[in-house]
Amino acid sequence: MRSVKIGDSVVGDDAPAYIIAEAGVNHQCNMDMARQMIDEAAAAGADAIKFQTYRTETLTTRWAPRYWEDPPTNETQFTYFKKSDDFGREEYEALFEYARGAEIEWLTTPFDLEAVQWMADMGMAAYKIASADLNNWPLIDASAAQGVPLIISTGGATLEELHETVDHCREIGNPQLALLHCILSYPAPVEDMNLLRIPALIEEFPDVVIGLSSHVIPDPCITVPTAAVSLGSKIVEIHFTLDTSMEGVDHTLSVDPAMLAALVNNIRIVECALGTPDVTVLPCEESARKYARRSIIAAVDIPAGTVITEAHLIMKRPGTGVSPTEMEKMLGRTALRAVEEDQLVTWEDLEGGAPVQ
Repeated sequence: MRSVKIGDSVVGDDAPAYIIAEAGVNHQCNMDMARQMIDEAAAAGADAIKFQTYRTETLTTRWAPRYWEDPPTNETQFTYFKKSDDFGREEYEALFEYARGAEIEWLTTPFDLEAVQWMADMGMAAYKIASADLNNWPLIDASAAQGVPLIISTGGATLEELHETVDHCREIGNPQLALLHCILSYPAPVEDMNLLRIPALIEEFPDVVIGLSSHVIPDPCITVPTAAVSLGSKIVEIHFTLDTSMEGVDHTLSVDPAMLAALVNNIRIVECALGTPDVTVLPCEESARKYARRSIIAAVDIPAGTVITEAHLIMKRPGTGVSPTEMEKMLGRTALRAVEEDQLVTWEDLEGGAPVQ
């Protein structure tokens, strides 16, 4: 079985999908808003809420261009991210403790080694590695060294790169891995989601937990992440905000509290409905199987001594008599006794009785 343990939760085979509300920096560096997001995610039934921890100076050069939204602006990544990096260690420690009180797992994506150490000191239950840091092995090494699971998004990666990273984590002594199928586009077009990669990754990495990190603008039914669970996703990470109308692409592709609650409900319904691949007759089907199937019925009055032809027989409900599949075996036999129209025709009514099986 493939599984990892995040806090008190077993994540993987034979376990419910682990649902992460990706708050990122949608709190806008407002502690009251961040605490409200924790409360709303917990109330919606998410297993974890996840933030992002970075300092702009260690994340990007001052001249790196933006690569999201259409049309692109002249704003650099530095000026964009600088708007949302006011939280420091003190704020994250306070939010970590607040989440404990709300009984929801608190996670973050660290973007530098200092953040990795902060989270280690706090005892964070798992480390999220962003798609763009799949090849940032110093960051991965520091995170893996903490001895807790790594949740690694796969957006923009080749299969070869995924194998390299998975093998590297194992070589440095941390096999507790989850890979999240992800399309590295903000937002990701539905037609580019390629959810069939989920079962492909399950086959390719038989001892790694596979999940989804969704960047699709959610439809009212939150279809894409729900469908991912039906394909085997054991982690669902979805961007989360208090208000999708707030300015910024991350709010646009997020779910709000009501949609998050609907997604959690959708996923639990799908998991319940998935059941087993065994093809058997279920107890709930027995009554319909018995009374909605058909039996061989007398189409007309059949006097004793009649040689049975197709004109004498019709297939009607209920299915408590001889199956229609046996009709050919009745043809040409002689009726031993009269059978009234609309009554079951049984083997006891016919010469020769029931055929030998």
